[in-house]
Amino acid sequence: MFEDVRLQGQILMEMATFLGDSYIRPVSIALVIQDLGGTEETFSKVLTRTHMLVHNNDISKYTLADFKAFYQKIEPEIFKNVNDVIIIKVLNGLAIMYIDDLYSIAKYLTQTYQLENKLPGI
Repeated sequence: MFEDVRLQGQILMEMATFLGDSYIRPVSIALVIQDLGGTEETFSKVLTRTHMLVHNNDISKYTLADFKAFYQKIEPEIFKNVNDVIIIKVLNGLAIMYIDDLYSIAKYLTQTYQLENKLPGI
């Protein structure tokens, strides 16, 4: 029944859109990773290494560029051409669903990005 993985991905993206998926409140971090071409292993690496980063370092001064470089080191092929809004979406998804201690920096980076790019809050 669900043999076409691309169709499954499309189904999930449509459901996420219906549920109000945005860079501020992603419906699924796994869906973001899948959309980038990542796998379950990619998801696991991103989750565990971000958790370690947050709990073993002072990330209060981290910039969007710092996080982008961090993810590019974890999975160079997946994150090599990723744009800033996707990094924000990853951070917000992790903060909302998995890593509470990431919330304040994710919110700050989101607000800074919105101001710098003159985007309305969603």
